[in-house]
Order: sequence, then C-alpha cells, then structure tokens
Amino acid sequence: MANQDKESGEDKRIFPRAPMLLKVEYSNAAQFLADYTENISEGGVFIITEDFYQKGAQLDFSVSFPGLLDPIQVRGEVMWRREARSPGEPAGIGVRFLLDQSPDRASLVELVSRLRSRERPAAANARPVNFRVLLVEDNVVVRDMLRYGIQKLCGRSDFPGSQLEVVEADNGREALEHLQKGPYHLVVVDLYMPIMDGGQLIEHIRANPSLAGVPVLVVSSGGREGRVRAMKSGADVYLDKPIKLKQMMETIETLLAIGHTPRGR
Repeated sequence: MANQDKESGEDKRIFPRAPMLLKVEYSNAAQFLADYTENISEGGVFIITEDFYQKGAQLDFSVSFPGLLDPIQVRGEVMWRREARSPGEPAGIGVRFLLDQSPDRASLVELVSRLRSRERPAAANARPVNFRVLLVEDNVVVRDMLRYGIQKLCGRSDFPGSQLEVVEADNGREALEHLQKGPYHLVVVDLYMPIMDGGQLIEHIRANPSLAGVPVLVVSSGGREGRVRAMKSGADVYLDKPIKLKQMMETIETLLAIGHTPRGR
C-alpha cells in the first residue's frame, strides 16, 4: 500500500489484494472492541473501523480468524481513511505493514503468500476437511440466505472431498441443544431472538467448560450498542447486517484450502 490517490486519499494498491474477513485486535488495552479486515495484501490491509486514526499513526494489532487462524501480531502505519459510503461500504483505514517491526513477520508473509497463490501444503491434500457451522437466526429469510451462501461455496470448493455442514436453530435454547451434541467449528448467531437471545446464548457457551472454546461470530443489526453487548458477552467477531456473506464464507474456504485445520469442541 503505497502511492496516494489525490482525489480519494486511497492507495493505488501496488500489491494485489485478497478479500479476507479477519478479526483485528489492538494491543492497546483501552481498545475494547475488535474490528475486522476487508482485504489484505503483501503491502498492508484495510480495516473496517468506526474509530478515528490520524494518518501516520502506528498501530500494534493482531489478525486472526476464530477457530482457523491463530493471532498474527503486526505493526502498521495508517496511510488513509475511507468514510462510510453505504451499509455495504463502512468506514475504515488503509494500513501499511511495517514488516521489519512486526513481531510475527514470518507468519504474516507466509499467510499472504499462500493467499496469493492458494498454495496448499502437501499434508493438507492427504485428507478432506469437514467444517461444521451452527447457524442461529430466527428470521427464516436471513437464515435461508446464509445457508444458501454457505452451500453454494461448498459446491465449488477447491479442496475435493471436504465438506462445510450447516445446522440451523431459530433461538438460543435450540442452539444449546445442538451444541451439546457437537462438535461445531463455528457458531454464527443473531443477537436479537425470542426465547433465548444471542447475548444469553454466548454467555452460556462461555460459561460451559466443554463449549467455551467454540468460536462465535455475531451477525446482527444492533449497531454499536449491539456490538458492545456481543463483545462483552464473549463473541469473537461482530458484523452488522447487511454483511458481506460471500466474503465471510470465502475466508473460511480459503483458510481451509491453504491448510488451516479447524478447531472446535
């Protein structure tokens, strides 16, 4: 991420970008809420964030994906900011990697290299990967959309024999029953539901030693208030509706394809 576009303030992107939805956590303890990435390249990353950062500010943060990619510690410099354009294009910052100052430089370089080439380790080719998602959403239309997106990506996956399985629940109580029968590698949950809402479900998950490690991704329309509640309950990532479903599922597919082993209960 280098040269600046004088009209938009955005970089001209010397390096090819890979769309990736990764969790961003800042080293600053005062920064409670995690953000997430929109894309990543050899040169840097675009981070979706409502917080204001001055151009030139240096940030220490990690990128990860719950259950698939362990945190990679990075240092970067803010190069530009994009104001919110639409619900599908939220505000964020373009960050240039300071590789020489990044604690996990080797891991970061390897990740970006594999994303670019879609290279798979030989060991990953030896056996199929099964990835189970529990989808908790009371809105049937939204649930159908999410399931369709997941299944469509499964059908054109580039890791033959592997399978992404989607199990559905329309409230937190039903979801807990499914989780007890597990295992699941990811829980995607709405925050606002009848009987037991998403916040209560997450609290139950985190309080149960046998479930506490299951990654939870919240997809909701609660804005900042919902985001605060979800993260305090123990969610790993919070995404506002409408979300980039395709990007979320392609991130999972890509990480599996380049050899990351799913972890769950």
